[in-house]
Amino acid sequence: MSENHLDWILLKELECPVCFEYIASPIKIRKTGHNICNSRRLRVSACPTCKGQFIDVRNITVEKNAAIAIYPCKNREAGCEETFTVDGRNKHQFVCLYESKECPFRKLSDVDCSWTGTVSDIAAHVSSDHSNEAIQDVRHFKVKLLDISRETRYRQAVLILGELFYLTWEIGSDAFSFAVFHFGRKNEVEDIKYRITIGNSEENVSMTRQCHSYLQGGLKNLLPGKCVTLHYGTLLEYLSESGDLLCEVEIESNRLNGIVSEDMQECLPVVSLMYSKLYCTRLSYLVPQLGNSFHPFITHFN
Repeated sequence: MSENHLDWILLKELECPVCFEYIASPIKIRKTGHNICNSRRLRVSACPTCKGQFIDVRNITVEKNAAIAIYPCKNREAGCEETFTVDGRNKHQFVCLYESKECPFRKLSDVDCSWTGTVSDIAAHVSSDHSNEAIQDVRHFKVKLLDISRETRYRQAVLILGELFYLTWEIGSDAFSFAVFHFGRKNEVEDIKYRITIGNSEENVSMTRQCHSYLQGGLKNLLPGKCVTLHYGTLLEYLSESGDLLCEVEIESNRLNGIVSEDMQECLPVVSLMYSKLYCTRLSYLVPQLGNSFHPFITHFN
């Protein structure tokens, strides 16, 4: 919807004088008629505009105007030109490409990175500043999880054609969980699936699931029924003699097809990951070295 539909006079009346966000139902009447959003109302004892007392009566007229008003995205100054009703605006904030975010490596991998920027710039930032910490332009590869044990986690970033994915493995007291998250809008993951094969060529188990949008809910989809889940006892059946777990991962999408040639399928890149303790923050990686040259995280196993 165009910004020409915005009624700036009405929107000014619907602006909270404390937090400057737009107010929404329930809206309570003040003795002097001033408005304030409900979240701030619960934190103050008097009207911030006139210092008058609040009365416990809803302002139905203002609530109706707030419900039908057309609002700009809160990231309008950053470049977002989309407009919405109040419900659509609240949903949009979770996936707006102009929303300011911190570097995902800071939260997900405990990397000390102070970068902040818009969602649309995250992939470019990772490619530029974290190229040694991400697999790039490979959608089919193997991951070796070292020293499997309970209450641990493993994480790996993957960049494919400028799109950022985050792979997460978590091992609790009795269950193993795995999921792939995409840093994009929810509708951008509708055609993306991932397949994981656990074990070796002689004995393995393979599962396919729908990719999740990290921006839509963080890691909340790392739950049984929404991701790949195995009982811990079952997982132990597929460990190597050294206690490692080999996982073959493929990210499938119509727009990503053709990234891996047939010749590469026989010698897939292998990423070796050390664990971090679950619910702790430190995550370290094993960097394989081969002779005089090496690529961080990626090597080829015969």
